[in-house]
Amino acid sequence: MWHAASYYDESDDNERAYAVAGFMGHQYDCVHFDLAWKERMLEKYDLEYFKASELNAGEGQFAKFRDDPKNVTKRLFSAREKALFDKIKIESIDIIVGFDLLVGFGAVLLLPDYHRIVKEYKRVNRSVPAPYFFCAQLVLMESGLQMNSLNSILSPSQQGLVRPIFDYQEQYKGRASQMFDEFAEKNPICSKPLLPLLYENEQDYLMLQAADNLAYECRRLLITRTYDTHLPERRAMTRLKERVWRIYKLNYEGLKVILETNNPDVIPISPEIENKGRSLR
Repeated sequence: MWHAASYYDESDDNERAYAVAGFMGHQYDCVHFDLAWKERMLEKYDLEYFKASELNAGEGQFAKFRDDPKNVTKRLFSAREKALFDKIKIESIDIIVGFDLLVGFGAVLLLPDYHRIVKEYKRVNRSVPAPYFFCAQLVLMESGLQMNSLNSILSPSQQGLVRPIFDYQEQYKGRASQMFDEFAEKNPICSKPLLPLLYENEQDYLMLQAADNLAYECRRLLITRTYDTHLPERRAMTRLKERVWRIYKLNYEGLKVILETNNPDVIPISPEIENKGRSLR
């Protein structure tokens, strides 16, 4: 029996898209990743933590690198600022891509479509889960399906379990435990290799900071593909896709299908992005 872990975080712009994404890997690879991330990112740049949205805006932990750290409201970066922030971003992606046994999953929900669904279902007295729970259940299902696929080629004594770990969210923690119990009851096959989920601090479990990086890029990717179609795909996402197995897009049609399906242990929508060479096998 061996153990894997999957680490997930969220990314939200409150208007267009909401994402939950992260990485799954053998527990030993995750420990080695933490050591590399600490040395090559946090210690190198004297950061308490890495958050992709703060890097993109030059705020929070990255404000000290601005030309005027006391004035971070200036949205346009100077040439020096842009070069440094691009360098940090590239180095963060290099660390992730360097661990070739990690597998990424993601789910991105389009918020205008979600609010449309909520209004429709409210008229017939049906409640709709929060965006967090839509996305979290999809990545949990992918974790379980991926481990089941791997276990199918292993002897019983060699088969593995997965510990899902989410970034600590006070507003969701209590409800999430109930959600997991309901999820496991409804999906007995894909939940079989899943241990009960944990909520941990991203400063203690550094893989969660890599999950934040992927969640941010997943959200930005779907915004580009759906709204800002004139923009090219971000270079960070293009490279991260080397480690990504699947990313799901939850638009109006996808949300409707998920809400109406009664088939357990099945994801009833096709992934927006699939890298067939990235499974744990």
